[in-house]
Amino acid sequence: MSIEKRTAVTPAKPVPPGKLRLFGLVVNHATDPISGAELNMVMWDGTEKALPYDDDELAIVD
Repeated sequence: MSIEKRTAVTPAKPVPPGKLRLFGLVVNHATDPISGAELNMVMWDGTEKALPYDDDELAIVD
């Protein structure tokens, strides 16, 4: 199940000490043409286009 559109997210992996945590917004969904998996299209702060991520790669920001 994909994360709903307009949900604030951050990478699920821990951030190394001294690095900034990214924050983004799920703007759309896409289907992987090879696996058929539904992906979340995330627009990160400062980027020009959305990038695809699986649900388990993202954490919802409260």
